[in-house]
Amino acid sequence: MHWKIKASLQKILHFTNIGDRLNHIPATLVKDYHKNVCLYQFYECIRKFEASQIQLNTAQSKAALEIGTGYSLISPVVLYLLGFDTIVTVDISKDVSIKTFQKQVRFLQEESLLQTIAKHSKFELSDITQKVQQLQKLQTLEHVCSFCNIKYIPKYTLEAIENVSNSFDYICSQVVFEHIPPEFLEKLFIKMKAWLTEDGCAVHTINFIDHFANPGFFQDKNISEFNFLKYSDKQWHFWAGNDIAYTNRLSYVYYLELCKTNKLQVVDFIGENYRAYHPLAAEEIHPDVIKKYQQLSNVEDVCTYQRGTLIFKK
Repeated sequence: MHWKIKASLQKILHFTNIGDRLNHIPATLVKDYHKNVCLYQFYECIRKFEASQIQLNTAQSKAALEIGTGYSLISPVVLYLLGFDTIVTVDISKDVSIKTFQKQVRFLQEESLLQTIAKHSKFELSDITQKVQQLQKLQTLEHVCSFCNIKYIPKYTLEAIENVSNSFDYICSQVVFEHIPPEFLEKLFIKMKAWLTEDGCAVHTINFIDHFANPGFFQDKNISEFNFLKYSDKQWHFWAGNDIAYTNRLSYVYYLELCKTNKLQVVDFIGENYRAYHPLAAEEIHPDVIKKYQQLSNVEDVCTYQRGTLIFKK
């Protein structure tokens, strides 16, 4: 499907009260959707936690902040099972439901997953197993959050986070930053600098590609995964300047610049190209894209990676 058709549909959905949920429906029709979501959230949560190298023990309380809850509560639950004493998870809308959680959490009882958690957790395997069994019996989202010491903040603001806590040992996100406008990213990085404890660590996985090229029923297979870099800000805003389709079109270079500006210590940046790679030539990239950066050694750098994981400390 041509990407402009999907963009037009999303523009229409944007004007409805349940546009984002309607937009999400095609993904839920995939076979084993809830199992796939659970496993994806689980393994990505574990991968990022391992990258942080945070040590959890019963002697010291640890707090975690997840930016971008999405449609699943699996990640904050896994953080609880790992041993974080307090978990704050935030999003721009309330998309988690107890019915969805109940359909997903049952897949956590797989023995290999429980053992993986136990390998890093302050809890014993028997305790983790028992906790997962108890979680499956809970009947409301409030009971789940209370059981796991999770504070769920939909429609969040930076002030709402600070009303709960202004100190975190671990801050993480999974393919969320690309949906945040640059102006808010600048404020968020300032806050993360302030929020991180001296030994704390932030791990963020960011997707840098045009989401109209993403696999699925509406995928446009005829465009580069960096197609959106061809357009001016005005043109792109016309097609994707709504809360359903919005991406900021920023590459890894921008996030490294944010770290430098805020004097955050970049522990590592792990860039990857996880699918067929079709970068744009320098002359195809619009000047509006280039001017977003303080400095680009090579214009083509904005097409270097499709996805990356940024790890930084205070």
